[in-house]
Amino acid sequence: MTYGLNSEAKAFSYTREELFECITKIVAQSSSAEARALAIFTVFDDYFTNYTESDNNGGYCVYECDAMDFNDFVRFKLGIDDYDVVDVNDVLK
Repeated sequence: MTYGLNSEAKAFSYTREELFECITKIVAQSSSAEARALAIFTVFDDYFTNYTESDNNGGYCVYECDAMDFNDFVRFKLGIDDYDVVDVNDVLK
């Protein structure tokens, strides 16, 4: 079974929730930690591709938007008040 995002999907078609579900499935695998980390990198690459735009100077960038606000998503999932600091060590407790 593959956990990558659909490469045929239209830009901006994935939600942070779908990305979260995909990563959760990867983390649950019995593969090595390194293999799971590489799979997560691959999924993020697919996700970011949907949000990459031309910067009109010959380069590319990912503009700030809700879909790219991962700290906000973590706050929502953990029930943390808006704008409170999200600390990785607190999340992993």
